[in-house]
Amino acid sequence: MPTKQDANKPKKSSSRKSKPIEPSELDVLKLTPTQKEILGHKRIHTFSELIHTYPLRYTHILPSDQWQDGDEVLFEGIVQSVKSNQRVSRGRVVTRLKVWFDHKEFDVSIFSYGYFPAISQEDQLTICGIFHEPNTIGSLWTSRQPLPEGYALYPNYSMPPKVRRDTMIRIMDKAMDYVDTIPDRVPQRLREKYRLLKQNDALRYVHKPQSEQQLYQAVRSLKYEEFLCFHCARLMQSERIEKEAKVFDTEMIERKIRSLPYPLTPDQRKSIDQILADMRESIAMYRLLQGDVGCGKTIVAAMAAYACALANQQCALLAPTEILARQHVKSFEGLGIPATLYCSSLKANEKRKILRDLKYGKIQIVVGTHSLFQEAVEYDNLGLVIADEQQRFGVLQRRALIEKGHQPDVLLMSATPIPRTAAHFIYGDIDLSVIHTMPLGRMPVLTKYFESSSMKPVLARIIEGIEKEGRQVYVVCPAIEENLEEEVTAAKKIYEGMVSVFKDRISVGLLHGKMTTEQKEDIMQEFKAGNIQILVSTTVIEVGIDVANATMMVIYDAHRFGLSTLHQLRGRCARGKKQGECYLLSSSKTPESKLRLKKMEELDNGFDLSAYDLELRGPGDILGTRQSGLPAFILGDASKDLKMMDCCAYDAREILANPQDEQNRNMMAYLSLVRDKVTID
Repeated sequence: MPTKQDANKPKKSSSRKSKPIEPSELDVLKLTPTQKEILGHKRIHTFSELIHTYPLRYTHILPSDQWQDGDEVLFEGIVQSVKSNQRVSRGRVVTRLKVWFDHKEFDVSIFSYGYFPAISQEDQLTICGIFHEPNTIGSLWTSRQPLPEGYALYPNYSMPPKVRRDTMIRIMDKAMDYVDTIPDRVPQRLREKYRLLKQNDALRYVHKPQSEQQLYQAVRSLKYEEFLCFHCARLMQSERIEKEAKVFDTEMIERKIRSLPYPLTPDQRKSIDQILADMRESIAMYRLLQGDVGCGKTIVAAMAAYACALANQQCALLAPTEILARQHVKSFEGLGIPATLYCSSLKANEKRKILRDLKYGKIQIVVGTHSLFQEAVEYDNLGLVIADEQQRFGVLQRRALIEKGHQPDVLLMSATPIPRTAAHFIYGDIDLSVIHTMPLGRMPVLTKYFESSSMKPVLARIIEGIEKEGRQVYVVCPAIEENLEEEVTAAKKIYEGMVSVFKDRISVGLLHGKMTTEQKEDIMQEFKAGNIQILVSTTVIEVGIDVANATMMVIYDAHRFGLSTLHQLRGRCARGKKQGECYLLSSSKTPESKLRLKKMEELDNGFDLSAYDLELRGPGDILGTRQSGLPAFILGDASKDLKMMDCCAYDAREILANPQDEQNRNMMAYLSLVRDKVTID
């Protein structure tokens, strides 16, 4: 520990000696009934929960000569005079005081609703408010309690309404006497390596910092511990399991690759080699294949499925929509790889036959949606599970399919690329295959943003593209029908308007999620055949739609979509040989929305765009994993702490590789407690 930190360490109370405390025992703190009630309201029942309830923010306690206009200030002052309460609006009154502090007089305004305790001359008040030069303060809160001693930064905890601001501070003062009894989970060698504070010091400083530097070191140390515990638990639960190694004829796969009408990109080839090597191992594969929209992940998945079939085991490919599932089946069949579609829209007798054939091993590759992991589905020998657009499925859904096999290999695929470190953080100890390169001749989509709620700025270009260049167009809307509560552009309204305007000049079709499977298929066949020139749709086209001639897209209310969704959508118009064009329409006036849509113009690489989206929103939002077990850290920020998480992932592997090491004892004890509480997919 640095000498400077030791010098700043708060002194322990001499009146009470640190005593051992069980994690669930708060009675030893001798809390008042009110304090117990408040902790109950906040659902704090153990000492660990209490000590890890950190302040939301801090207010500097400074002399008045350091105040600047607009600062939040906190001080104790003596009331010099009081003006009677004045009503300023319905039920709202203002009390004006002159308060003496730091050899100066300040004008303080206290706003309240209804009753406000009487304040008299010579009263001593603690006041927190916003300072405005030269000497006025708008009060945020006041208290008759003096400021606690020894605080340079006043901690502000989340508290129920009408509860004294210093209540949690008083509770924490009692808890500090027992902070030395908490086992330090971080091995000493790692604390020394990264110059981290001891856990007890970090906890003292985060609740009672003497300086911003001290607070920074405390947060840094506690953040590292959070990430290290998370990664250790992840690794413990995702220990690789043994399985039967797959044996298949590699030359048959090479022959299949040579028969393709196009060459594989280096990244596609590398990804196939990595997956096939995993499948030949006696340890179950757990791999994420990620790459931009249109980079060619499907051919990689097809080769994996083909290898599984050659090994006389079954492969199940899980897709988020029936349209995408049907397209995968057609893609596989186009490669000469037989595949069967299983989904809810099939007739009952078709379903019964497929279920029977799956059970007795007559089907080797099955493609479907959520139907694949229903209870009625049984597999003879499920050896490979592939989840396409896997972020659209919850942890339990993916697991339900995986558990239908005996330690099958698992390949997750995603067109929402994220940084390698973030992927390890979200998925744990997963292997990664990344396709950066795009197929030969594939051009980035030209993207333009217009501050408009109508198609007027781009209409002439759209008509030109259709009539002079023979292009087809997607028009994407955020909703199917009009909603009186929300001002969103509805697909049905746009469709009806276009039909009315274009009449026989341009053919217009409508596609949305509420249509039956047959209706969707009919519309898509008409669009693919070129009989529909403009397809008005909701985001149902985000995945699975592949029409090479549809190289133009208009997106209404673009600010209502996430960046990853916008990128997925525009990827639909990059399938042909002509330059794809995507026009973003938005009437939003908020600076954040404008900045995000401008970024869509600048960035055409999904990895760059995803990194920017990760900065703005965090991985839980961009991957749709909040409902699927993504942890909520207390101090850690998954969008900003990627380097620290990377270190923790490495350190966690080292700890679990040496469980008998004395310095790892506390971490291993912690892991034994949480073993059954961590959900890993």
